[in-house]
Amino acid sequence: MADQLNGWWRKWFGEKREKRGWGGMGGWTALPAAQAEGGHDDGPLRELRHTAYACASLNAAVCASYPPKLYALAGTGESLGYATRRLAGEALERLAWPGGGIPDGLEARQVESHPLLELFAEVNPEQDAQELWELTTLHQECLGSAFWLLEGDGPVPSAVWLVPPDRVRLEREGGEMAYVVISSAGTARVLPSQMVHFRYPDPRDCYGKGLGPLQAVLASARLASQFVAYKRGLWENAALPGVVLTPEAPLGDDERERLEAEWNAKFRKGGNGRVLVADSSLKVALVQNSLADLAALAEAGATKEDIANAFGVPMAYLTKETNLANLQAADRQHLGLTIRPRLRRRDQRLTRTLARRADPTGRLFFASDDPTPVERDYALKRQEQDMAQGVRTINEIRRERGLDAVAWGSKPWVPGNWKQVE
Repeated sequence: MADQLNGWWRKWFGEKREKRGWGGMGGWTALPAAQAEGGHDDGPLRELRHTAYACASLNAAVCASYPPKLYALAGTGESLGYATRRLAGEALERLAWPGGGIPDGLEARQVESHPLLELFAEVNPEQDAQELWELTTLHQECLGSAFWLLEGDGPVPSAVWLVPPDRVRLEREGGEMAYVVISSAGTARVLPSQMVHFRYPDPRDCYGKGLGPLQAVLASARLASQFVAYKRGLWENAALPGVVLTPEAPLGDDERERLEAEWNAKFRKGGNGRVLVADSSLKVALVQNSLADLAALAEAGATKEDIANAFGVPMAYLTKETNLANLQAADRQHLGLTIRPRLRRRDQRLTRTLARRADPTGRLFFASDDPTPVERDYALKRQEQDMAQGVRTINEIRRERGLDAVAWGSKPWVPGNWKQVE
């Protein structure tokens, strides 16, 4: 099955692209949404624009700026066979281990060299790690799911390929889940061991494809797009003239067209305010449109605020009516309530799939840096109290900062009672 799948995948990304003679993905030719989704056409990707795009791309970019790191649990002095670095202090406290707390007798180490890290350094011949993380979140923001196709049967995959979620259909036969991938080259059935499925929670289907913010607010996004299109039509005079000329006597078609052309030539594109001497008696009526109805539509329909709330993006990011204090509060809100849960969900899925595949003992796990900022004044005060009460030593703090250790006598440490270690 693996050899058959890899051959089918290479056909998508190799032969078909070479035949077409261009650099795009040969297998990802456009498919109607109804065909890709098995007959159900939601079309949320059509509304990935305006405020919806700003919010989705913002969340994806911020999540990608916190790539997952690989950690391992080990006993004191235990050799794991690959390079690690012990964690302590604040770095250990902010570590989000999936089990909740470090088990007794074990310590957490950051893995510095491992085939999984090499995998993310070279994702596949077409993409790099930054694009992988960003598109993974962007797919979830729009469609609630993101899919990775794993190439290779070893403990660590040889490559990771992103599969557009609208090309994947979930099927369950005899209690076993399978993924059916649809493309212009045909369909292929993929086993769970070859696919990593990231998804946002969907209360309507706990084991389905997930529910993305764009799907949840799709009606609002569509109404916002219609509002923009309507406003654009008004500004471009799509259906409403600026002036109406009424002659006292009937005019023929040729004379009417000549008069329209003369007025357009004089007054369009910066000609406003020029003088025109008419050769016949005309009544001139100016047509003015009111935008009051549009303002009412923006308030009653799906506005920026509705869409931003669905994505968890503070309104301070989307308006100029703000100040520094509001932006700082918005940063904490966005990082704590929106970004951190997304990172935890992503890291735990990677731990369950890739880390368990590489190390069945369960000691390897993925975790991202905590995005919420640390209050500097609080951290300094806590550091002083820990040293005064003997909770932490000066060497532990110096080690966290990358400084050399110091030695002092039997008396409690005070300034001047220590010397630099030779």
